[in-house]
Amino acid sequence: MVMPPVYHPFFLVTQKNEREVVFSPLVLKDEQYYIDFNRFRQDIQGCKLLILSNPHNPGGRVWTKEELSQIADICYESGTLVISDEIHADLTLPPYKHSTFALISEKARMNSLVFMSPSKAFNMPGLGSSYAITVDKGIRERFQTFMEAGEFSEGHLLAYIGAAAAYMHGAEWLEQMLDYIKGNIDFTENYLEEYIPGISMIRPQASYLVFLDCRALGLTQEALTRLFAEKAHLALNDGTMFGVPGEGFMRLNIGCPHSVLEQALKQLRDAVVQ
Repeated sequence: MVMPPVYHPFFLVTQKNEREVVFSPLVLKDEQYYIDFNRFRQDIQGCKLLILSNPHNPGGRVWTKEELSQIADICYESGTLVISDEIHADLTLPPYKHSTFALISEKARMNSLVFMSPSKAFNMPGLGSSYAITVDKGIRERFQTFMEAGEFSEGHLLAYIGAAAAYMHGAEWLEQMLDYIKGNIDFTENYLEEYIPGISMIRPQASYLVFLDCRALGLTQEALTRLFAEKAHLALNDGTMFGVPGEGFMRLNIGCPHSVLEQALKQLRDAVVQ
């Protein structure tokens, strides 16, 4: 099961492996995403696996301990293994605090597989430095067997060195980067409010990804993507790639120099107000 809008490989890879995907949509309320736990409890029945985006991508939501605890309890009762993708964990913005799923409770600890990587936070994609953590011996053995069967488990030297360097020596850099990202988020929010009233944003609590709410423009998704690509000359992620609830949205990456972001927003303003 997945909770859209959500990182699209979660359901695309599952479908390509000829497995059925259950979609349990998040609820957008007060410009943030929330879990409808009544629906979640119903939808999870019979599911072997929940793929959780923690923090959430594309909305940037940092799930609370209480929310994660409910997920852990429900999935334990239903016999559903939780895979928690926490690749954006180190990009959690103050004052929010990331909670690792496996540390929430004993039920979470014994019924989960946590995926993490330094690649997003420390800007080192391509090194193949992702890793998985699980406490349960049975889960670990099954996962390791799967990884070894596809020869996915052999990292290369730079992956180990890069991950160690990031976690041991990157704290100061990470702190400065998060401050820069927060500045870009503030700038984007203020610019949209002042110059592009037809577009708002879901303010991320984690990550450099901003989900733009363009529904007030009244455009079809096809027209919206053309507006961004052909009029604003910007290449953003189409919101519908994250599932049906992403209709009317576009995902913007603000992890760039402030000057680049400012130019992009000016191009978007000119495209919208024409």
